[in-house]
Amino acid sequence: MSTIEVRLDAGVFPADIVTKAAHRYTDAYFVEIKSSPADFIVQLTPKHAEGDTSQIAEHLRNDVLDEQLRALVRSETQDIHAVLIEAALRQALPPQSGQGR
Repeated sequence: MSTIEVRLDAGVFPADIVTKAAHRYTDAYFVEIKSSPADFIVQLTPKHAEGDTSQIAEHLRNDVLDEQLRALVRSETQDIHAVLIEAALRQALPPQSGQGR
Protein backbone atom coordinates (compact mmCIF):
# COMPACT_ATOMS: atom_id res chain seq x y z
CA MET A 1 0.00 0.00 0.00
CA SER A 2 1.68 3.17 -1.11
CA THR A 3 0.97 6.54 0.41
CA ILE A 4 -0.53 9.22 -1.80
CA GLU A 5 0.75 12.74 -1.20
CA VAL A 6 -1.21 15.81 -2.16
CA ARG A 7 0.42 19.22 -1.85
CA LEU A 8 -1.90 22.22 -1.34
CA ASP A 9 -0.89 25.88 -1.32
CA ALA A 10 -1.26 27.34 2.18
CA GLY A 11 -1.63 30.78 0.63
CA VAL A 12 -4.80 29.66 -1.12
CA PHE A 13 -6.33 27.19 1.35
CA PRO A 14 -6.63 27.72 5.11
CA ALA A 15 -5.89 24.86 7.51
CA ASP A 16 -9.52 24.27 8.51
CA ILE A 17 -10.58 23.82 4.87
CA VAL A 18 -7.79 21.30 4.22
CA THR A 19 -8.67 19.44 7.42
CA LYS A 20 -12.38 19.24 6.60
CA ALA A 21 -11.70 17.97 3.09
CA ALA A 22 -9.11 15.43 4.27
CA HIS A 23 -11.52 14.14 6.92
CA ARG A 24 -13.82 12.91 4.15
CA TYR A 25 -11.23 10.22 3.40
CA THR A 26 -10.82 8.73 6.87
CA ASP A 27 -13.15 5.82 6.13
CA ALA A 28 -10.80 4.37 3.49
CA TYR A 29 -7.45 6.02 4.29
CA PHE A 30 -5.19 6.83 7.18
CA VAL A 31 -4.79 10.59 6.89
CA GLU A 32 -1.83 12.69 7.94
CA ILE A 33 -1.53 16.43 7.33
CA LYS A 34 1.82 18.17 7.46
CA SER A 35 2.12 21.92 7.19
CA SER A 36 4.71 24.55 6.49
CA PRO A 37 4.29 28.27 5.91
CA ALA A 38 4.08 27.60 2.16
CA ASP A 39 1.90 24.52 1.89
CA PHE A 40 0.06 21.57 3.32
CA ILE A 41 0.96 18.01 2.47
CA VAL A 42 -1.92 15.59 2.89
CA GLN A 43 -0.78 11.97 3.04
CA LEU A 44 -3.36 9.28 2.38
CA THR A 45 -2.44 5.68 3.10
CA PRO A 46 -5.06 3.12 2.04
CA LYS A 47 -6.45 1.04 4.90
CA HIS A 48 -7.04 -1.89 2.53
CA ALA A 49 -5.03 -3.14 -0.43
CA GLU A 50 -7.99 -3.34 -2.78
CA GLY A 51 -9.55 -0.29 -4.39
CA ASP A 52 -8.71 2.17 -7.10
CA THR A 53 -6.50 5.01 -5.87
CA SER A 54 -5.56 6.36 -9.30
CA GLN A 55 -7.62 9.56 -9.01
CA ILE A 56 -7.70 10.07 -5.25
CA ALA A 57 -5.42 13.13 -5.39
CA GLU A 58 -7.74 14.79 -7.90
CA HIS A 59 -10.78 13.94 -5.76
CA LEU A 60 -9.12 15.46 -2.70
CA ARG A 61 -8.29 18.65 -4.62
CA ASN A 62 -11.92 18.90 -5.71
CA ASP A 63 -13.09 18.33 -2.14
CA VAL A 64 -10.81 21.10 -0.88
CA LEU A 65 -12.38 23.47 -3.41
CA ASP A 66 -15.83 22.26 -2.34
CA GLU A 67 -15.07 22.96 1.33
CA GLN A 68 -13.74 26.40 0.44
CA LEU A 69 -16.95 27.20 -1.45
CA ARG A 70 -19.08 25.90 1.43
CA ALA A 71 -17.19 28.20 3.83
CA LEU A 72 -17.76 31.16 1.52
CA VAL A 73 -21.48 30.43 1.25
CA ARG A 74 -21.72 30.03 5.05
CA SER A 75 -20.06 33.40 5.62
CA GLU A 76 -22.25 35.13 3.03
CA THR A 77 -25.48 33.64 4.39
CA GLN A 78 -24.80 33.64 8.14
CA ASP A 79 -27.12 36.60 8.78
CA ILE A 80 -30.08 35.02 7.01
CA HIS A 81 -29.30 31.70 8.69
CA ALA A 82 -29.45 33.36 12.11
CA VAL A 83 -32.77 35.02 11.27
CA LEU A 84 -34.24 31.71 10.08
CA ILE A 85 -33.09 29.88 13.21
CA GLU A 86 -34.52 32.58 15.42
CA ALA A 87 -37.85 32.47 13.57
CA ALA A 88 -37.98 28.67 13.82
CA LEU A 89 -37.26 28.75 17.54
CA ARG A 90 -39.86 31.45 18.09
CA GLN A 91 -42.40 29.32 16.20
CA ALA A 92 -41.53 26.29 18.35
CA LEU A 93 -42.24 28.08 21.63
CA PRO A 94 -45.63 27.36 23.19
CA PRO A 95 -48.07 30.25 22.91
CA GLN A 96 -48.00 32.54 25.89
CA SER A 97 -51.38 33.00 27.49
CA GLY A 98 -52.50 34.71 30.61
CA GLN A 99 -49.61 37.09 30.83
CA GLY A 100 -49.65 39.07 34.04
CA ARG A 101 -51.82 36.58 35.93
